[in-house]
Formats: sequence, structure tokens, C-alpha cells
Amino acid sequence: MRTPPAALRLGLLLLALTLLVSLGPVAAMTPGVVRQESGLRMALDAMRQLATDSRSNKGQKRTTRPRQGLPVKLGKDGRLTVLLIGSDWRPDSGGERLDVLMVATIDPVTGMAAVVSIPRDMSGIPLAGGGNSGSTRVNSIYYLRYRDPSLPHAGLDQKGLKRFSRDIGTLLGTEIDYWALTRFATFANLINALGGVRVDVEEEVLDSSYHHGASRGIWFPAQADYKLKGDPKCKPKPRKCHSALVYVRSRKGTVGGAYNSDYRRAERQQEVVRAAVMQVLDDHGAGIGLLGTLLKVRDKIETNLPKTVEAAGQLYALVARLKLPRANMKVLAPATWAGAAGDGSIKPDLSAIRAWVDKRFYKVSGDRTRD
Repeated sequence: MRTPPAALRLGLLLLALTLLVSLGPVAAMTPGVVRQESGLRMALDAMRQLATDSRSNKGQKRTTRPRQGLPVKLGKDGRLTVLLIGSDWRPDSGGERLDVLMVATIDPVTGMAAVVSIPRDMSGIPLAGGGNSGSTRVNSIYYLRYRDPSLPHAGLDQKGLKRFSRDIGTLLGTEIDYWALTRFATFANLINALGGVRVDVEEEVLDSSYHHGASRGIWFPAQADYKLKGDPKCKPKPRKCHSALVYVRSRKGTVGGAYNSDYRRAERQQEVVRAAVMQVLDDHGAGIGLLGTLLKVRDKIETNLPKTVEAAGQLYALVARLKLPRANMKVLAPATWAGAAGDGSIKPDLSAIRAWVDKRFYKVSGDRTRD
């Protein structure tokens, strides 16, 4: 089976991960498996029906519009837009860089979605409060500018993340409604909680410099339906590596006949999470299996999305009718979307970026205002 385009992987990743983290503790987990499954199915089915309201229209025989009063609030533009963050936080090292930054948006009426990925080395980011980040790269803005230094090392500053989200919205010229964050330290546990994932490795990944424990060098062969687990130990070629964490972190060596890079590993990150999400939805559907999986992974991802069964059902409805054409996916890489700076960072081309965003993050209803 051929792996879907990176753009499609990215969009499904972002939108569906918000589903996976949106379910908090529910009363249905009290005695009775039948009651649990029945309650979840009823909630999801009800939210799928209530997520949109069919109305007649003179210009069209029928159109659907989002209902009011749902737990996941849409933006002023009538869209749902979410920032997905991957953090490099570790318990044994200081600081925290947000190395994975993706923004996904969906039109709740049509299901049409768009996704954009922001490289970690982009600097000179325009800030919501005015000015720009100067030489500070986008992956360091949260920690250096907004995180409360009095927090313990493991502490997450939700207010700081909200401010950072507004900066990303300002860069793109759009509104961001929610954020969801996972730390690399818990990524392997997340993959293991899902029972591993299978991906199509289209080009072999060979990184002789990668240190994995006491070993140096890793190899992922080109192979369809390749099984990845959380973070099992890897040995150099000819031993195959099956670590999902290594697969999404390696950025040196080669991929096929080309150099590996931050951009290439970003594509693999998209692929792994997309595969995990689709596996959950395909294997478990809306039954008790989905409930169990959600409860396993919800503590491994932080988010400001509502953590209720109703919210999970609402997001499930959005993902189920997702349409994400390749033209609606973009990684803001040089030289089209950014230019090289003397310090090794890249500077955004705001006019090009916002022109692309304006076409794909279009107003559904209400005000289309730029932060």
C-alpha cells in the first residue's frame, strides 16, 4: 500500500490527534461494559448528528451549517483551527523547544481542510503584541518569552502557550482556536499504548551518526507495511531499526538517494502519527475499543480543547468527513516561503505565506479578521 502524500498525512495527524486527546474521565466507565459501549456510541452518534444542522437555501436545495452550543467552539471565521506542538522536553536537560509546529484548519460545513507546517528554525516571527522575535527562532519563543520561570522543570505554562498560539496566528494571518502538545519523552509510550503502528517506508533511511543508547548508526529499509514500536533498541545496518521515536527524530545521513534533513524527518513525523490515528479509527471505530484507546493516550498529550465525550464526538464527526487535497497542504520551507539568514535561521516571506493561507483558511461565517 502506497503511503498517502505528506500533506494528507499531516492534516489527518493534526485534526485526529485533537480527537484522541479530547476525552477526559467519563461516568460511563462505571460497571457494565454494555453500558460503557452503549453510552459512548450514543454520545458519538448524537454529536455526529448535532455537529451540523441541515437548512434549506434558495440557492441550493440543501446546505449544512454548524449548530450553536457545541463544546468545541469555532473561531470568529466559522472554522476550527488548531496548533499541534511537538516538544523536545526531557527530564534530564534544561529548557524546552517546540520543534514540531503544525496548524490545521477545517471548514465544518464542507469538511474541507488545510494544513501548514512551520520549520523550527524560522526567526523574525511577527508577534501578536507588535514587533517580531528578532533572532529568536520560533521553537524557542514560548520558553524564552512566555513560560513562567517559577514553574518546575516539568511544568507547562498554558497561558504562555495561548500567547504563543496568537503569535503563530499572527505569522499566518489567521485565528488559532486551540492547541495540543506532546513531549518527545512520552511519544514512545503513546505509540506503545496504540500497539505500535505500521507505515510504508518508501525510501530507506540510513543515519550512521545517530546514537541510540550505546549503539551508533540506524537503518530503516524501504518496505511496505513496516512495523514501528515505541523505542526498542536499534543496531547499525544490516540490523533493521523498528523504533518509532528514532524514525521521527533522525535528521542526518540519507533518505533514498538524497540527504536527510529537518524537512524530511517532519514528513516522517506526519506519516507515523497519521498511521496511528487511522489505525485507531479503522480498528476500533466508535465502540468500546475507541474509548479504551482514548483513555490510554489522553494523559500523554496536553491540550486546551474541552475534555468531554461530547467534544470527542464533535471532533470525530469532523475527522470522519475530512477532505484534504494536496494543494491544501504546505511546509513553509525555503526558498518559496522563507529565505536564508546569516545566522543559519530562515526568515518568513509574509506576503507569500499569507496569500496562501488566505485562500485555504477562508471565512465560513462571521468575521475574517487577521490578528
